[in-house]
Amino acid sequence: MKNVYNSPSSLWERIFAAVYDPLLRSVENQRIAPLRKALLQGLKGNILDLGSGTGANLPFLSLPETRTVFLEISWPMIQRGIAKGMGRAGSIVRGSGTTLPFADHSFDSCISALVLCSVPDPDVALREIRRVLRPGGTFFMMEHVLSHRPPVATLQKMATPVWKRVAGGCHLDRETDKIASQIFEKKEEWTETFSGIPFRLGRYLNRPTDSPRLPSPSVS
Repeated sequence: MKNVYNSPSSLWERIFAAVYDPLLRSVENQRIAPLRKALLQGLKGNILDLGSGTGANLPFLSLPETRTVFLEISWPMIQRGIAKGMGRAGSIVRGSGTTLPFADHSFDSCISALVLCSVPDPDVALREIRRVLRPGGTFFMMEHVLSHRPPVATLQKMATPVWKRVAGGCHLDRETDKIASQIFEKKEEWTETFSGIPFRLGRYLNRPTDSPRLPSPSVS
């Protein structure tokens, strides 16, 4: 498994990481953290925390007989996660959600909480998650998605080109829940709404499939 390494980050990456927690602290404590707690029930075995950021899932990952790998592409975000104790809670790997640096069937559980809105291709990322999850493993997802209400959906689509430039690539208009339902088998799914925007939460089963799997990058 690759070690965390330091490399130059852009000024915007450093600024974004510095303001991320202060800007979101209130909404995280009051609205998002309770949803994380409700979602992350049933985690077991080897856990992949995809797009771990500054470690928002950390309070819910101190579980017996589990081992967590935190994957994050932004070095400034990793640094803040380390300051919160992410390195003591598990292994940290710097990498992309669309080319996961793990072998097939490496994990029993995978978490994606407000991450797939920002990856370059959510379909590829979800298929990578399926590849690294063992058959019968569980994918835990919390993502904001495109509203089924036309006025809200129109606003989401109009705002996305600007929003993604200032919010780390975040797209407000993705239908990540529909893609996940095509790739995984739904175990449980529910919706919470914040300021009119739907947040889809769910636990999905990695069903066995005979379709060809994506090639796995070598892990050192």
